[in-house]
Amino acid sequence: MVFGLLPAYSCFAAPIRIASLHPIVSDLARQVGGDVVEVLDLMPFDSNPHTFYPTPANLKEASNADIVIAAGKGLETYLDDFRESLGGQVRVFEVGRAVPSLRVEADEVFLCCPAHAHGAIDPHWWHSIRNVRRAAGALSDEFIRMRPERRDEIRANHSRYVRELDELYRWAQREISLIPRSDRKLTTAHAAFGYLCRELGLRSITVLGLTTEQEAEPGYLKEVIQTLRQYRVKAVFPEMNANPKVLESIAREAGVAIGEYLHGDMPCSEHPTYVDMMRHNIGIISRGLRGQL
Repeated sequence: MVFGLLPAYSCFAAPIRIASLHPIVSDLARQVGGDVVEVLDLMPFDSNPHTFYPTPANLKEASNADIVIAAGKGLETYLDDFRESLGGQVRVFEVGRAVPSLRVEADEVFLCCPAHAHGAIDPHWWHSIRNVRRAAGALSDEFIRMRPERRDEIRANHSRYVRELDELYRWAQREISLIPRSDRKLTTAHAAFGYLCRELGLRSITVLGLTTEQEAEPGYLKEVIQTLRQYRVKAVFPEMNANPKVLESIAREAGVAIGEYLHGDMPCSEHPTYVDMMRHNIGIISRGLRGQL
């Protein structure tokens, strides 16, 4: 979306011009802000947030915004440099600061290198619906601070979205409850789903690490294959924007079915909103772990 001006007859101030560094927080801003905001996406759907780096053109666009929003929790490794390049002229709002962090524990989540991953913050906080509910509240507060004359509109948008998230959460609980307890093991390429597993009672088994760039050691892959066989895992799930070859090889070796693709790091053009993405993911997980591939 290109930043524009409100018609001359509007009695309100111009919309809040937002430059966003992640499509999920873009969607949250649009849901909560409605007509009060104009959101420019600096990172397109087909990007990998673990390797994305803003261009000089992105920096110029951000410098013309009223506020820059980011996912936070260390996902944007370039964020300090980006903030410095803005020269303090534009506020950078890390949406993830509003929600609790999940730290990776070596005995809770299988990783390619547990010793290095132990204690790291998992940046994929949006896979907890309750986290997104908190994040929406933080954005609502920030928008009201910036446009207090439109607080009623912002609060109405926020209330509507909270109801939508609450319904999503209840639906997700029902979907996961259909999976036999012994089969509630989610095997993915990288550890993007820890918050979802913690919130909905699944066990996370991952082949890689917290980013799609990490490589699994041969000895670890052998351990994963043994784990899949030992726990009789029903299915493994590849992810969009990630190389599925390692996961597919492990699945064949372990004799495990391969499920449909999940969205780990962001939505896509087919499932463009956060709610769309979560309904896609949870539906696939529920069907896959019930053997309905």
